[in-house]
Amino acid sequence: MEWPLAAPAADRPLDTARPRAARERLAIVRADFFLDESGRLTDEERSLMAAMLRGLISDIGDEIIAALPAFLAAHADAGRDTLYRQLRNTGLVERDGLVALLLRRADEQQLSARMERGGDAFVATLVGDADAPVADAAMGLTVARGRRRDRFGRLGIEFDDLAAEDAVALAYAVAGVLREQIEGEADQLLALAAQALLVRHDEGKRLDAAVAALARALDAAGRSDDAMLGQIAQAGDAALLVALLSRRAGIEGADGWAFFSGGEAMMLARLAGCERGTAAQILAAFDALFGLGAPDRAIERFDALDDDQVTRCRGWLRLDPHYRAARDILEARNG
Repeated sequence: MEWPLAAPAADRPLDTARPRAARERLAIVRADFFLDESGRLTDEERSLMAAMLRGLISDIGDEIIAALPAFLAAHADAGRDTLYRQLRNTGLVERDGLVALLLRRADEQQLSARMERGGDAFVATLVGDADAPVADAAMGLTVARGRRRDRFGRLGIEFDDLAAEDAVALAYAVAGVLREQIEGEADQLLALAAQALLVRHDEGKRLDAAVAALARALDAAGRSDDAMLGQIAQAGDAALLVALLSRRAGIEGADGWAFFSGGEAMMLARLAGCERGTAAQILAAFDALFGLGAPDRAIERFDALDDDQVTRCRGWLRLDPHYRAARDILEARNG
């Protein structure tokens, strides 16, 4: 495969009288070139994240435009096609919570796509479960996932998936960009349109909340044992697996996902009290996450972890996240 050295001139006009543009591009290229390869996004991750962000911004724009009076909506609609580019160029979407959500969804999508069946098929078997709470939660998750899938079967992000602070920032950012298309007074009406959208924002409808609800129902039914974990791992449902592991471990789901996707899946397994065989099943099911030869090293990590290490880790994770964040920053600053 041949890769282009740069964007075509038709897509990226050049102005020889403006050397600043070249300097800016050089700075970007230099930063990109020297990035640690272990932390660099893959082409697939970048594509998935961009598609999800584009879709989310488009949905927010549609909602805000629909809430405007007709005489303003027509003008605002003219800026719909440039919304994504303007928000990216201005840095208004560079928010840690939003980027973390995009990355998690991209990771989930890649992991499930590599399985023969995927987690949806397993969850579908629980829709008709004899235990009513389990069946209801499975139906809720099935509907939530189905609503977020595009025509290619890829998961997207809905406005409700955003944390409250990210929802507020993004709604007003979109409204602010749409303001560029309107002459005359429009600030109050755009702000009111954004507020109307925010009133409907409900974190209880997050996809992660639907996953957690099923994990909670399985646990309440006494079905969060290693056998169930093995079934979920075999089905390739990384989100449900981590939710159930986190519940067994007594930690937040976000912390569980950070362990699972950040190279510490075996610590998560130990925190959840998994047997060695179950840990091996998890490694075998998600070998793409760990890399070639890594499962062998990971199971050695499982064997090497002693009870004191696990207890200390559990105690740390149960501290307030703001305290933990402060300690991480201070320790990094102090070397």
